[in-house]
Amino acid sequence: MLNIKERELIINLYNKGKKQEEISELIGCSQPTVHRWIKYNLSGRTLETLPRSGRPTKLTQQNLIRLKNKILTKIKKANDGYCSVNTKEIGEIIHQEIGKLYSLRHVERIMHKIGFSLIMPRPQHLKHDQEKVDKFRDEFKKNSNRNMWVMK
Repeated sequence: MLNIKERELIINLYNKGKKQEEISELIGCSQPTVHRWIKYNLSGRTLETLPRSGRPTKLTQQNLIRLKNKILTKIKKANDGYCSVNTKEIGEIIHQEIGKLYSLRHVERIMHKIGFSLIMPRPQHLKHDQEKVDKFRDEFKKNSNRNMWVMK
């Protein structure tokens, strides 16, 4: 992105008869960028960066703080019974609070923005017995006299 001085320099060099290719080499930008600023100047537009148009976000700083508190209470309530909260449920909370339905990927972005990180649980088999696993490992180490590699 060019600053205002570089844009003015483009116009001055163009008015002195320099070609767009020469200007782009001198400034260190692309030829289409030079063409765009020359075209803007010839049409009477300003060389300053204008504010972007578009709908303002509903996720203001106040809304994000309120949303974070609401999600924290939901997570704490869900984790009392050793339960987790998934992205879809968070999306429903956001929809209730903000009034806008976001995609799951965008919900994840919002969660990262307000300071959360996604944890992937490691499931264990129902019949998993840690004592038997430890016993097997100890026996295996005792009986094995060499290193073993496995294919992942």
